[in-house]
Amino acid sequence: MSAIAAPARIDRFSKLAGVPGLEYCSSGPRPYSLELSNSSDMICLLLGTIVSDTRYDDGPAAPFTFRAETAAYHPRGGSMRIDAHDVRHGFIAFRYADAFVDRIADRNAEPLRRAGSRSNLDADPIRHLVRYARQKAHDGSGKTDPWELQCVATLAWIETTRHLERAARERKSALTDATFATLAAYVADNIDQNLSCADIAAELDLPVRAVFDGVKARTGYSLYRYVLEKRIGAAARMLRADDAPLVDIAAACGFSSQQHMTALFSKRLGTTPLRYRKAAG
Repeated sequence: MSAIAAPARIDRFSKLAGVPGLEYCSSGPRPYSLELSNSSDMICLLLGTIVSDTRYDDGPAAPFTFRAETAAYHPRGGSMRIDAHDVRHGFIAFRYADAFVDRIADRNAEPLRRAGSRSNLDADPIRHLVRYARQKAHDGSGKTDPWELQCVATLAWIETTRHLERAARERKSALTDATFATLAAYVADNIDQNLSCADIAAELDLPVRAVFDGVKARTGYSLYRYVLEKRIGAAARMLRADDAPLVDIAAACGFSSQQHMTALFSKRLGTTPLRYRKAAG
């Protein structure tokens, strides 16, 4: 399939010989109009930048630029129209029937489909794959090697879905500012208690894994280390503020004993609580 200047409905992909369930199409560096109803998942490798007016499903058409050396994922069940008026190098797109996906995918693709179309997916493996595909498109042979295309299509699926899954995990694990503030306040208000990972997660209405990952992403600390830093900080403030017995400070800051506080305080600050108090006083 070649790109064309005049608007036209393009809904036919070429079947890849000897590979059931896999189809492909490509465009060169000319303006085109593309209109599709996606009966199968589709991944498009952008060989160069494409400036367009694009409409997804029933939404309005809007200016959109597909960046060079990225991928676009369009799940089955959606529709789109792309009027591309500034095209460099073009694209190569693959359409994957369920039978093909079931053979190459190691997990259910339905969560990715529910998130809808995503474009300008940028990662090193995707860029390397696009550069390879662009080189093959420009080698001048005009020949289609079904085995090579199958490998490129399979890698496009693997790297694109891997990138989408990673992005989904990062979104899920990232605590919002408000949620992190709630966590900090909960820890501060309950610093004297035997805090539970499950209780903290329940307070935030998040899975425990999301709390662990979110704290690590925001602070660089594990949840254990984050709470420990708060306990040591609270102990240091009390040591500077008054002459309360160390055993009372340990209890007020959630340490299991005075000895436990002394050991962790000394390891973290390089001095014992008693020496810290004398130096501060």
